[in-house]
Amino acid sequence: MEMATIKSFPGLIGFYVLTSDGELGVYDQHGKFVVDAKLTRAFADYNRRFLMSYLQNPEKGNFRLAIIHRTQEKRPWGSETLLLEKNIVRRLYPMTGTTELDLTVFQKKNREKSIYRGMEIFLEYKDTSTPDVPVYCPVLYDRGRTLDDYAANLDRPVTPADRETPVVEILNLLAGIPMGKRYTPEIGVLKEKIYQGIVKKGMRKSAEFTLIEDIRRNAVAATEKAVDDPYADVDKRAERQVTLNSKAGDADASHNANDNVLPRNIGSALMGRPEPAEPGTLKIFTRFRDMDHARLEALAGKCMVYRVPPGTPLLERGTNDSWNLYLIEGTVELVAADGMPKTIEGGTPTASNPISCLKPRMYTVSTLTRAAFLWIDDKLIDEVIKSTVESRRLGGAV
Repeated sequence: MEMATIKSFPGLIGFYVLTSDGELGVYDQHGKFVVDAKLTRAFADYNRRFLMSYLQNPEKGNFRLAIIHRTQEKRPWGSETLLLEKNIVRRLYPMTGTTELDLTVFQKKNREKSIYRGMEIFLEYKDTSTPDVPVYCPVLYDRGRTLDDYAANLDRPVTPADRETPVVEILNLLAGIPMGKRYTPEIGVLKEKIYQGIVKKGMRKSAEFTLIEDIRRNAVAATEKAVDDPYADVDKRAERQVTLNSKAGDADASHNANDNVLPRNIGSALMGRPEPAEPGTLKIFTRFRDMDHARLEALAGKCMVYRVPPGTPLLERGTNDSWNLYLIEGTVELVAADGMPKTIEGGTPTASNPISCLKPRMYTVSTLTRAAFLWIDDKLIDEVIKSTVESRRLGGAV
């Protein structure tokens, strides 16, 4: 990967790279490539064979997981976007009744990810038949291509701008290793180092984010102590706390912190670490569309995006509280008292309002596919609106 590519994708700094010479390493903050000598030696012979097999026909096989490119339109995470290969989408988001030629609306919506989220999905994916065997080990690879070279992988016609848009590929370094031989210590070390890179890239600096600061502290501690699971403490914290109160000195802060908990069944089923919400994500939902940018920023700063697998119970019929579930992606099933089911898919007009929002709730809700959602207290929304109004009043005082 050349220096020019890193300048095009500053978000790739810190992620593991496979060079055309078979070296493994990372680019530092100054754009300098730092070779991981031990891992390069351990994978030297294999990497040469791996690249030879891949480059003979890059469009065949399961070598390539995704491509990274800059989009013309901003996404909630920015413009640096990870686009999943179609065969990988089918595996990550299996749907019955589909063919090799088409993707469902749901699958198409899930092709694009932030780089951070996409890499995390690869590392955490498990095959249900062999859950202890690693499936993906994502590394970056640069063939010096532009987006128009991947026309068959796009869901739109090629544009002139695509011919000037550089692309970095994400390859599965395990693609050439039989499933039964993926238990080596070297593979474990490489995956752990990729995890560490993701933890560092996922940090956000904000005085309001007490949970995010916990993530930062735990990530540093994990690096220094070389613990087996760098996410362990973070995930335990994330399972308990959903929406964060920024007023640490407020008399109500401890009360809110104790109240802001996920239902136990959801907390125990979480996939990976929750991510901070983005203002653009909130605007998907009707309730937040008329909010100005300041309020959206303030509310997003106190909310997290949670992900759960298929079959996760989310809401129980008859419950009555001030919390609401906002479905971002995935499909959920709602079952009424008479047993009649209906489904709602994230990103559709029906999902623009909270799921089963009438209280007491009229439906029991569970996931049919992997799902991502926000879990927000109505009282928090009122507090954000009140605090932004108060801040403006004080800011305008003479």
